[in-house]
Amino acid sequence: MATVTGLSNRWHESGYDAELPLRIRHFVWLSTGMFSAAALALAFLGYLWTRTFADAASNFLASIVSGAMFGLSSVLNFGPTDA
Repeated sequence: MATVTGLSNRWHESGYDAELPLRIRHFVWLSTGMFSAAALALAFLGYLWTRTFADAASNFLASIVSGAMFGLSSVLNFGPTDA
């Protein structure tokens, strides 16, 4: 039990417990933005390849939903402050 307590104390003293939520927030912000851009690019490539919107509709929907999540995470200041 002393080992677990020692690890817990070392974790709190290192400052990682305060840094981890910030890293998760930045990861959510970055991953939603990148997924939105990739889904939109795939939707346009799918439309250019097949010339129908029916085949690219799911990618458009995914990019719109991901774009909305990116906008929400940007409004909630999940991204970096110096960007």
